[in-house]
Amino acid sequence: MYGCFGLISLSNELDNLTSLKILDIIRCLSLISLPNELGNLTSLITFYMRRCTSLTLLPNKLSNFTSLTIFDIYMDDIA
Repeated sequence: MYGCFGLISLSNELDNLTSLKILDIIRCLSLISLPNELGNLTSLITFYMRRCTSLTLLPNKLSNFTSLTIFDIYMDDIA
């Protein structure tokens, strides 16, 4: 996802994407939270999050990412 400026949160049904390998969220400036169900994406290998500057909390179930090899979060918003 890139530049979803009006997106405030992701769906709790995200865990239905059981085969998802890559999740890339960039410049979703209004995104304030990620659902705990995100941790159910056990096939996820790569998780990138860039410049989602309104995000204040990560889900506590991230330890369930058993296949994750790249976890990269960068929040600084440089103009």
